[in-house]
Amino acid sequence: MTSPIAIEPVLDNCRETARSRAEALLAVHGTTVDAIPGAAGATDATRLAATATALMDLFRRTGDSEVFEGLIRLVGSTMYARVRSRMRYLGANLDPQEILQDAIINIYRYPDRFDACRPGAFAAWSSTIVDNTIRRQMRRTRGGPEIALSPVEVLAQHADVNAREPALQAQDHEECVTALTAFRLFLSFYLAAFNSLSERERFVLQMVEVRQMRYAELATILAIRSEALKMVVFRARKRIFDRLVQMFGPAAAAVVTPAERRSAAHELAVA
Repeated sequence: MTSPIAIEPVLDNCRETARSRAEALLAVHGTTVDAIPGAAGATDATRLAATATALMDLFRRTGDSEVFEGLIRLVGSTMYARVRSRMRYLGANLDPQEILQDAIINIYRYPDRFDACRPGAFAAWSSTIVDNTIRRQMRRTRGGPEIALSPVEVLAQHADVNAREPALQAQDHEECVTALTAFRLFLSFYLAAFNSLSERERFVLQMVEVRQMRYAELATILAIRSEALKMVVFRARKRIFDRLVQMFGPAAAAVVTPAERRSAAHELAVA
C-alpha cells in the first residue's frame, strides 16, 4: 500500500459529481455498486451508501490512492456533519477539522478491518471511527499535567533502590536450588521408609494423613477399636522416623539427640 496521500476533503454539495466519479472508479477496476450484498434494487439513499462501501472495499483490496481520494470526496461532507453533530452532543471543545483529519487517517491506515457485508457498512464503520477519535481527543484534553521523562542516560546514573543487587539475586537462586534439592532428597528417603512398612500400615497412614479420615470411622472399617488404630498409626510413624534417622546416617544421629527422639515419638503419638 502506498503512503497516505495529502488530501483536503471537499466539503461541498457536489455529491452527484463525486458519485459519478466514484462509479467511474469502480468501473475502471471491473466492479460495480451491485457487487455489495443488498445494493441491487435499493433506494437512492441506500445505493449512495453502498457506493461508499464499494469504494472502501475496493481500496481495501487495491490500496489505490485515487480510489481513496474518490471515497473521501464522496463522503467528506457527511463525515464532517457527523463530527459536528457528535461534538455538539458530547459538548467537546475540539477542532472539527482536526477530528475529521484524524478519522480519515485511521480509515486509510486500517482498511483490512473493513467488512463490506451490507450497503451501509462504511457509514457504520466510519461513524465508529469518528466517535472513537472524538473520545481519544477528549481523553487527551482532560488528562493530567504533562510528565517530563528523563533521558535514558540520566536514568542510568541513578541506581534503582527497589531492585536487588545481582549478587544477592544469584545467592537467593542458589539457596532455592539447594533447598529444592534437599527437599527432593528427603522426599525420596521418606518414600523409601514408607514403602518399608507393611501393607496394613501404609493403608492406615494413607487414610489418616492423606485422606484425613477420622479414627472412629477408619476403626469401624477395619473392625478394630480406636485405641488399637491409634497404636498402629503411632508405630507406623515411629518406624518411618527411625528409618529416616538410619538413612541420613551419622549426621542425623549427631543432630537428633535421644531426648529429641523421645519428644518426636511423643508428638507422633498425639498427632
